[in-house]
Amino acid sequence: MEVVVKSSDRASVLIVDDNHLIRSVIQKLFQCEHFDVQTATNGVEALSVLEHDSFDVIICDVMMPEMDGYEFFNSVRNNDLHAHIPFVFLTALDSHDELKKGWQSGCDGYFTKPFDPELLISTVKGKVSRSRNIKKSVDDNQDRFRKRVLHTLSHEFRTPLVAINTGTEILLDDIQLNGEDENSKSKRLLEAIHRGGLRLERLVNDFMLLQQIEAGIAHGLFEKKSQPCSVNTVVSTFLSSIESLVSENGFRVQTSILCPDKKINIYEPQVVEALKRIADNAVKFSGANKMIEVAAYCTTEEVIISIADSGIGMDPSKIKNSIGAFTQVDRDKFEQQGSGLGLAIAHRYAEINKSQLEFLKREQGGAVVSLHIPLAHCPN
Repeated sequence: MEVVVKSSDRASVLIVDDNHLIRSVIQKLFQCEHFDVQTATNGVEALSVLEHDSFDVIICDVMMPEMDGYEFFNSVRNNDLHAHIPFVFLTALDSHDELKKGWQSGCDGYFTKPFDPELLISTVKGKVSRSRNIKKSVDDNQDRFRKRVLHTLSHEFRTPLVAINTGTEILLDDIQLNGEDENSKSKRLLEAIHRGGLRLERLVNDFMLLQQIEAGIAHGLFEKKSQPCSVNTVVSTFLSSIESLVSENGFRVQTSILCPDKKINIYEPQVVEALKRIADNAVKFSGANKMIEVAAYCTTEEVIISIADSGIGMDPSKIKNSIGAFTQVDRDKFEQQGSGLGLAIAHRYAEINKSQLEFLKREQGGAVVSLHIPLAHCPN
């Protein structure tokens, strides 16, 4: 069965053979069939190629210097990233024992030279088709399983948390209404349980949100619902969303919007959520100077929305690690509450909206985190 592949999604083949003429012939053969083709002269070189690329199929000689075909085949099969790639031997070794050894190795095809070009092409196309169908089926099954797990965990985590948080709130209200001692042991214990429940609820919500992002749900929302939004609308929505955060912690917000009417193509809730996560970090690390500066300005290609604080600052070289889930900058120096998921979520939402985060340390103290968003190109 012939595989029809779009130019943007061509089937790819790695050809491994120490004979230049054979290698060149096979390369031209598959290029004429619109395959993306790479070549290597032996197993060592081929392993180096596989460090940077993956392929739909590998065609390999047996007798080669440095690392022969069987050694290379075993290396591929023992690598979890490449073990699924169909592997076809193409060799001059055509004795009964060699044929038997080749097929017993577990390869997906064994051709002897001289070979029938049409049969080789048909075999490879069939292997590619089957491999891609299996991969799609596996990916679809994993996606369905992941979504079921997310739905189940979301329910199972949140149900007991609602009971804990709501129950402690009711009991604390009863203590206040009955005029009981404000400093009683039972009241302090209930307050501690309530704080712990709220903290756990935030952790669960962040974890579930990150899993939804990793499962591709957030990207699907962006694809369906992204649209041009004005900078003024986005910043205004963001500022409204952090009103309680700012007021409860005694902060002031200074704003400067220099390009209010410029348009950016985003899914607004995701970008606003990313900015909220950055603002939350600014509040945590601002120290005594309770001021957050929000600015929006434009270049010829992008809108930049920045959030600056005057706190302890962040080392940009450490930010890459903090973007990983459950990682916080300088956790060993500064005791912080939270899971460290805030920047990870902000970073992923930025990527989904084709944007980038930039982290700078201010000379006068504090940090500036900027979201760079491409300008929307509206038709004339």
